[in-house]
Amino acid sequence: MNNIRPTQVRRRYSITMMLTLTSLLVLLLFIAMAVLVQNRLGSFQHLLQNITGSAIPAVVQSSRVYSQINQLLFLTEALSRAPSQAVRHNLYQDIQLNLQGLQSLTKEWQTGFYQNAQLVALIEEIDNLNQLMSERLELQSKVRLSQQQIYQLYEQVQAYTSKLALADEERHSLWLLEFAAVVTLSGKASDLNRMMQLRQLKQQVEQQMLRLRQARAALPANQVELAEKSDLQLRSLLLETEGLLPLREQQLAIGGRATGRGNFVRNLVLDYARLAENSAYDISGTVLGDAAQIQQQLQQDNRQILSGALLVILFLLVAIALIHRRVVRRLEQLNHNVLLQVQGKAAAYQIEGHDEIAAIARSFAYFASTVATQQQELQQLSYTDSLTGLANRRAFEQQFHQALVQAQRQQWPLTLLMIDVDCFKAYNDHYGHQAGDDTLVHIAQLLQQGINRGSDLVARYGGEEFIAILPDTNVAGASAIASQLLHLFRQAALPHQYNQAADFVSISIGICCVDDVRKADYDSMLRRADNALYQAKANGRNGFAFSDQ
Repeated sequence: MNNIRPTQVRRRYSITMMLTLTSLLVLLLFIAMAVLVQNRLGSFQHLLQNITGSAIPAVVQSSRVYSQINQLLFLTEALSRAPSQAVRHNLYQDIQLNLQGLQSLTKEWQTGFYQNAQLVALIEEIDNLNQLMSERLELQSKVRLSQQQIYQLYEQVQAYTSKLALADEERHSLWLLEFAAVVTLSGKASDLNRMMQLRQLKQQVEQQMLRLRQARAALPANQVELAEKSDLQLRSLLLETEGLLPLREQQLAIGGRATGRGNFVRNLVLDYARLAENSAYDISGTVLGDAAQIQQQLQQDNRQILSGALLVILFLLVAIALIHRRVVRRLEQLNHNVLLQVQGKAAAYQIEGHDEIAAIARSFAYFASTVATQQQELQQLSYTDSLTGLANRRAFEQQFHQALVQAQRQQWPLTLLMIDVDCFKAYNDHYGHQAGDDTLVHIAQLLQQGINRGSDLVARYGGEEFIAILPDTNVAGASAIASQLLHLFRQAALPHQYNQAADFVSISIGICCVDDVRKADYDSMLRRADNALYQAKANGRNGFAFSDQ
């Protein structure tokens, strides 16, 4: 990392001066070219004004009309195939907007009487098509509803027959089979697209209804009335005015009319498109003739302008190459270095020189080094307890949530240890706070010695309280670790003559071990560990206790 401060950079030459001189030279060359072009183009300026004032706007207007017509053709065809009322309504609204735009364009274009009359007829036919499609979709909804009602009736009949006594099962099965046959025939109605086929299906339904009535006569007397009611309801859903088959006939009739109307509208749109295309063709011929005159004049002046243009291009190429070499490429290297240093990586290029880019590179390297150092120090301070060197409460809470998510994913147990130094206030009062701080450091070392798996974490919770998270640790494992900690403190035998539990510094441990972590959370586990710690102290300190499950 370059340690030179930004104020130490010396400049021998300036990129700003180089770019300024290059820009001035380019400006002078362009001024010279502009004067030359102005002199050569004066001869056909009047012709260009005629084209731009009349011919080109006419072509643009014709193109806009033709585009509107093509869009109208697409929308009307989509309207004739609309699958629902919502789609039909949206398409009709789009068509209305299209027609409004088309009317506005035809007024500006000043079309003939025939085209205006044809547009009025087209608007009327589209309204009729929209009405037919609305009726068709409404009938389609009624057909679907009637079909659903037939199936619901059949389910009710099935539920009824399933409750009958076994002695009547055979007679009811025959009637139910005939009933199902009628329902099956009704299901074919939606697949038929010809009126003759639908009428033949209607005759089949009438014949099947007759067989259904004969099968009903064989039912027990006390059940004939209910069966007759079901038959009448089925007949009403199939054959009455609002029944499935009459509705389907109406739907086919409306569908035929809608198809014919859609084809007629399509032909009207195509005719109108052909008229617009012919008008556009006439205007295009005029424009092409005018353009040919301009082309001839341009060919005469082009040779004179070409030599000057080549000179300007040559100079620009030299200037671009110089700028790319001294500015663009070095800026790309600087940008790449910046991106790498933002990611915490070393710079890939060494940007040398004494100009502005080199100064910026050195300045950024210096500030990047300073920021990285400060970030490392700040991150270390934000997650570490300054006295013991353990993780602080913030780091512990972050680690706990990660461990809880992993435990829920792996479905393993999770253990929380709440550790408190026994009678530590008395220790501070007798030995002094400095000795208390030294003892806390020693206690942290003992805890790290006893809780040393890579996945475990021990942190200072506050004052003389410590807390540890033990992933994938059940009750037996937690007991073993707690016993090991107590043993380490007995071995260390840090003197504490005012300890009510022992003559050395001892600890009390509250353990919360959760096997089923699916419903576990930070607050509940912390509360249970704290209650267990209270129980351990109530039991005489210098020991551990488990929370109630």
